[in-house]
Amino acid sequence: MSDVIPLNYDGLRIRFNDEGWINATDVAEKFNKEPTAWLRQIDALEYMSALSKKLFGKSGFLTEINEIRELDTSSASARAKVLRLVKSSGLVSTKTGPQGGTWIHPKLAIRFARWLSVDFEIWCDEQIDLIIRGQVISYTDKQIIELLTHQEATTWEKRFKAPFYSALSKLTRLPYNGHIGGCPALFGKITADWVYGVALPDVVYDSVKGKTNGREKIHQFLKPELLAAVEYQLMSVTALASGCVDYKDFEARCTAAYGVKGQLKLIYPSSAA
Repeated sequence: MSDVIPLNYDGLRIRFNDEGWINATDVAEKFNKEPTAWLRQIDALEYMSALSKKLFGKSGFLTEINEIRELDTSSASARAKVLRLVKSSGLVSTKTGPQGGTWIHPKLAIRFARWLSVDFEIWCDEQIDLIIRGQVISYTDKQIIELLTHQEATTWEKRFKAPFYSALSKLTRLPYNGHIGGCPALFGKITADWVYGVALPDVVYDSVKGKTNGREKIHQFLKPELLAAVEYQLMSVTALASGCVDYKDFEARCTAAYGVKGQLKLIYPSSAA
């Protein structure tokens, strides 16, 4: 997946990539809908079939569409056929991790946007045109922070769990007693350097650190997109740490694996980097 471009529509954060693909999962949620509900519609499948043939020379979808017509589109068999057709069209991509969700090709995105809202369709068309022509609106540090973080801390939830600390305890040979008496300072450094420091853009991380007051945690200020990036990075670091023989080995492997900070690969102006 290419670099992620977070744009703002009527106060809603909408993710595109630098090729104009749109995260349909994000968008549909804002309108209390699901992208699969649209993808199962016969007219959407027919449009997708024709577009795939036009763009990629793919054909043979008519038989599948006719078979789907005969089924209840909410049935398991229909869903399976729709999924196969959608995947083979080259117009829809499903991703996991911090950039997860259903991503839709820019040529298909306008049709999808129309299903959600005419106003959104017009806005979406304008943004895709700007992206494809390389005229994406630049964001200041302040705008990036507002897009990706909460002004006030949200309710605390346990994000860093026992497997992470157990893996760190094993490789550092430092005791971990379930936070009784606190955690070793080195665990905090590892979290800062290799979880938050990798998952979050520097400008966001610096801003959020300035908001915490000793009781609140970094993750309480992060919006869902960044929380997903942190959780993904946490799993990655836990798995890596579990296979290291000592802290020196861990540092070397992390440096090799996470040489570039910012798992989200967000696009923002150079002045904000």
